[in-house]
This record gives sequence, structure tokens and C-alpha cells, in this order.
Amino acid sequence: MIKINHKYMLSYDVTGLTLAKESVGLHTALPTVVLSTDHVGRFRAKIQTGAGIMLEGVGVVGTGPLTNLLLSTLHSVGIKVVAIWGPTEEQAREAARHFRIPFHTDKIEEVLLHQEVDLVWVTCPPHLHSQVASGALGIGKHVLCERPPGLKKEDAIKMVTAAQYYPALMSVMTLGLRFLPSYLRTKKMIQDGEIGNVFLCDIKMSCGSLLGDKYNWSCDENMGGGVLNTIGPHIIDIITFLTGQKIIKVRGMLKTFVKQTDCISGIRHITSDDFCTFQAEMSRGATATVTLNTHVPGQFKQEVLIIGSDGRLLIKDADLHGQTSSLPREQLILADIQHIPEKQKYSLQPIPELPVLYHKGLLKLIDVLKESFERKKERLNWDPEPITFAATFEDALYIQTVVDAIRCSNQSGQWANVELLKENADDFSLF
Repeated sequence: MIKINHKYMLSYDVTGLTLAKESVGLHTALPTVVLSTDHVGRFRAKIQTGAGIMLEGVGVVGTGPLTNLLLSTLHSVGIKVVAIWGPTEEQAREAARHFRIPFHTDKIEEVLLHQEVDLVWVTCPPHLHSQVASGALGIGKHVLCERPPGLKKEDAIKMVTAAQYYPALMSVMTLGLRFLPSYLRTKKMIQDGEIGNVFLCDIKMSCGSLLGDKYNWSCDENMGGGVLNTIGPHIIDIITFLTGQKIIKVRGMLKTFVKQTDCISGIRHITSDDFCTFQAEMSRGATATVTLNTHVPGQFKQEVLIIGSDGRLLIKDADLHGQTSSLPREQLILADIQHIPEKQKYSLQPIPELPVLYHKGLLKLIDVLKESFERKKERLNWDPEPITFAATFEDALYIQTVVDAIRCSNQSGQWANVELLKENADDFSLF
């Protein structure tokens, strides 16, 4: 018996490969699935040799506005989606009809076991992320997972464990800010010492409400809703990505100012946070302050200010400004010229959980994903070089650990330590 995590087991025997799931009390369950001997052979061949053709098809686990935008984007760049899961048969059927997807289901395991699915894209509600991602890796599928990795650190640990058992498989979080030119340029300038030693990061994000017209998981803190879970992972990740320093201590505050709306009323109450602010101490002495505010209707705005001993860099949305050791005055260093083609837009209406800035990052991620598979001609094989900067499941575990610490601090009203798995907080390899 090979243990992948507490929910999934892989066992090899002469009769086949069994994917077993312990009961975890989730709304959607993956039942025990017994694969045929033929399927076992193909599974082993995938992992060991990658025989066949390159990435054959994508299976998407999720529906809704974010998934619709993803499907539109994948279709526009020539990545074939061959299967989709929805929480109900009707939702799955409608998404399949609209995007001409040949297979739809309300049973997650049917997407995971679909013979043409080589990569599973996880966009379902957060409480299912860890379960689906771990299960997909366990049967030989590449995985891209939306943020957050789960509801608590233990969920992320299970994803990391599954990914480590199959290092030949891609396991990536869809944190696309890493691929935007302004952020990559900022990272390079900091590494080259152009602003000296970084000692302060100040990040502000403002937007309108993240909630829709109907009550769903995004309204419930226990189901993964809230601005900390939606935007927070991007911010926590980019702080460490840019500076090379990990967050080791936090003091946070979460608020739910709007508990009901015109559309969400009666016995329903919103419990997910609509405002979040936190301070952070980092591994090499820097300090970070972050404010996430969803009470500013209108255009999404995000500013990332990084100050060092010899200068400062400011990313306004996707434009980079700065004053460095070689630039005596602040000036525009890199302008955002990325245009989203009409064929890659699902609608002209903004999607609250994916502002245009993050949409651009997603497009960049999809581009490098496609390149990674196109460089190899064998099915399931991929070249890691194009996605060098992608966030891994190990990064997701770090992010979830910080999120958990912020929630702990909010409850206690005190500073909370971020309990990393290794003593060296600058070591990005958590295991």
C-alpha cells in the first residue's frame, strides 16, 4: 500500500489499482474507484515513459464565471477541454453545451478517470481543492489548482504529499502575478541590488464586493469565502516571490461589514470577510503591511510598494515605477502593454474574483503551460523550463500557513508565528 495522503490510497496488485477515499464529511465525495488492469498498465506507462502524444486534453472541475473565463481562454489558445464537472448535472450540461465540451458530469471521479484527460484544472469551491488535486495526482494526471489550496494547512500538506510521490507530474497553483513583466522586472531589480536591502513592503488593494447575487460558498467563511482567501494568496505569494523573504510572524484583522444584501437576506447571513489588513515580519528583517478592501465600487486598484536602503519600486496595477541607485527621480520603468484579445474574454462584465490584472497573469500562465507541453512530443511529458517561476504546491503550503496564522491572530488579537516546516525560513524547499 502506498499512502498518498489521509484521503487517498494507491495500492498495486494483480487485479488492478484501487483509489480509495476515507470519509471526510465533504459535500461532494469521491467514492472508491477500482481501475481495470488495462487502466493500471496505461497509468504506469504514463508515469514511467510518457508514451503517446503530448497533452491530449484538459478536464475542468468547476463551473461559474471564473471557470467560464478559463474555458474561453483555453479554447482561444488551442488547448482542448474534453471533460467538465459541475455541482449539478444541469450546470455541467450547460457549461458543456456552451463551450462544446464532449463530456460532462456531476461526478468528480468521472473527470479524473476520463481517458483523454491528461491535466485536471481545479476551479471548484475551495473546500474540495485538496481532495480533487490529490486524487488527480494519485491516478497520474497533471494538476493546476486555483487558490486557496484548501481551508487549512492540513489540506495543503496532503497536496504536497501527493505531488512528491509523483514528481514527474505537473502540480502548479494558478498564481499568475509571477508571470507579469512588471513583477518579473521588479524581482530582477531587487536581486541585482538596485534598491539595496529591502526593509518595507506596503501593499494596498481596493475593489467592489466579491459576492454575487446568490448565496453560495463565497459568502461563508467556513467554505473558503472572503477576501483573504480570494486575493490574499496572490499577495502573500508575491511578497515572498519578489523579495526572497518569507513571512515568519503576522498580526491580522478580518472584518465582515456587510452581513446581508438586497439579494442575500432573510435567514441567510454573510460570514466571509470583506476587509482584511495585516502586518508581517519577514525572515531577513523586512516588514510588510497589507490592506485588502472590497468596499470601493468601481475600478480595481492594486499598488505594491517595495522600499530598500537605496531606492523604491512601485507597481501600480501592472505598471512599474521606481527610484533606484541609478535613477535619481521616480519614473516609469516599465509600462503595461498587454492587451486581452476579445476572443479571450468571456464577457465584458468584470469577474469579481478575477480582476483584469489577475486575468492578465492567468493568460501568461496559460501561455507558458502550453509551451511547456509543446516542447515535448510524448504524451504527458513536459519541459519544466517555461514554468520555472510557477507557484508549486510547496508554495501553496507556505501561503496557507500564513493565512492560518492571520486568522489565528485575528481571533487572539495578538501576533501569531507562522509555523514553517523547516527552521530555515529562506529555504523555499519546505521538505
